[in-house]
Amino acid sequence: MCDPEEKGSCDSGCNGGLMNSAFEYTLKAGGLMPEEDYPYSGSDHGACKFDKNKVAAKVANFSVVSLDEDQIAANLVKNGPLAVAINAVFMQTYIGGVSCPYICSKHLDHGVLLVGYGSAGYAPIRMKEKPYWIIKNSWGEKWGEKGYYKICRGRNICGVDSMVSTVAAASTSQ
Repeated sequence: MCDPEEKGSCDSGCNGGLMNSAFEYTLKAGGLMPEEDYPYSGSDHGACKFDKNKVAAKVANFSVVSLDEDQIAANLVKNGPLAVAINAVFMQTYIGGVSCPYICSKHLDHGVLLVGYGSAGYAPIRMKEKPYWIIKNSWGEKWGEKGYYKICRGRNICGVDSMVSTVAAASTSQ
C-alpha cells in the first residue's frame, strides 16, 4: 500500500508496517480498491498498481485512542473494532484460552483488530475472574480460537494498549 514516488508513504511491505501509516496513505490516495481488483499477493512487487477509478472504500479520518484501558473499551463499544499493534511472540503458539504471559516485550510487530472484551475464571481455587481483550487475527480460522485470540487485559500485555487507532469510513461503493 504505497506509492514509490511519494517519500515516506511506504513502510516495509510484507515485512510489516504501521496501521496509522496505512490510514494516512488511504486518506492521501483517495481510498482503497476492492480485493478482487487488487488481491493480496504475500510478496513485495515494487510498483504500486493502485487505480483511483476502482476505489471501493474511503476513509474520512482516523485517530489514535488513549492508552487508558477503560477509554479503549469505551471507544470499542462506541465505534466498533479498533486497529491495534501487538508483540505477536506468544501468538505464534496460541491454541486457545486466555493468553496471559508474565513477561512479553512491548516491541510492536503485528497489526490486529480489537473486537471485544470479557472476563473468565482463571484459578478455580481462588474463584477469581480476570479481564481479557478479544482480538481478531489475520492468520485464518484454523489458527487460535477460529481466528481469534484472547489476551489478558490490565497490564498492557505485549503492548496491546500501546498503539490503538479508530477509523471513520467515509463511503463505500459496494
